[in-house]
Amino acid sequence: MRNSVFILLIFVFFSACRKHTVINNNGSNNTDTTQTATPQLYQYNVLPSSTDAAITSFNNEHYVNFDTRVTAKNKLFVFLPGTTGFPSVYKLIVNKAAALGYHAIGLMYPNNSDLYVASATSTDLTQFGKCRQEIFDGTDQTPGVSVNSANCIKNRLYKLLVLLQQQHPDQNWQQFISGNEVNWSKVTIAGHSQGGGHALYIAKKVSVERAISFSSIDWNSTLGQSAAWIFENGATPISKCYSFNSINDQIFNYNNVVTQLADLGMTGPAVSIDNYTSPYSGSHTLTTNASPAISLLVPDHNLTCLDAYVPKSISGGPANAFDIAWGYLIAQ
Repeated sequence: MRNSVFILLIFVFFSACRKHTVINNNGSNNTDTTQTATPQLYQYNVLPSSTDAAITSFNNEHYVNFDTRVTAKNKLFVFLPGTTGFPSVYKLIVNKAAALGYHAIGLMYPNNSDLYVASATSTDLTQFGKCRQEIFDGTDQTPGVSVNSANCIKNRLYKLLVLLQQQHPDQNWQQFISGNEVNWSKVTIAGHSQGGGHALYIAKKVSVERAISFSSIDWNSTLGQSAAWIFENGATPISKCYSFNSINDQIFNYNNVVTQLADLGMTGPAVSIDNYTSPYSGSHTLTTNASPAISLLVPDHNLTCLDAYVPKSISGGPANAFDIAWGYLIAQ
């Protein structure tokens, strides 16, 4: 597990060093505070530290996308990158959500490998949950990770929403805030690898609109079991949770994936997007045997949603089967 995570860290580091151009509503790389009545696509890069001076680490830009050319769903899509990943390398899935009418965010958060180092081979099955809780809300749970209240997922998302509402009041980001908290009932939370585990964990702790896990499980390789939190009762019904995995995943063995999804009580059986199309017999567990767009390092682990690996159409967007599957997962 540790070697696999290290390989993933190397890949994401090089991917994140590539330049990515964001087209903002003023055609520049700076957030524009003016609004017009003309329907258009708005994309913003926002440094976490610009939303809260107390955010002192993991300061790669959040990616925000809102498309007023489509009917707004008045729901928020939040995507959490995998280990050491940045929102800038997961734009395709966020763009898909925006095209479906969501206010869409790729959120930067503390996502180094500490969670797996502390949990994957521990004899304590509660370690995964303790680490995820601390990363989520900043409460001190375990020496395995070190995340305070300012740097946690909850605060980063809340402070970003506050800033977006201040700078773009016509876009109605306020609807996703309740008091001094995120209005989780309007949130579809999703993520890849470590981020996918956070998505399902968060759905256990707060009631969300939907949770989507891409290429992720919390598997203890020493004990050959799912993490303890997998079996806990959740604030979000399991009927609102979805999973998408490659059967050839180089990091998470697919047999263990099957076991953990059953432990979660996820609605199945698994359906391949390669052979079937939406609505996939109503299954919440989708799979693929597709070939990734590139073969560097751990390609099958990454192909479910990491931009460089997602199979592409002639136009450069996600291949049709993936585009349909993403639409089903996000908005079915």
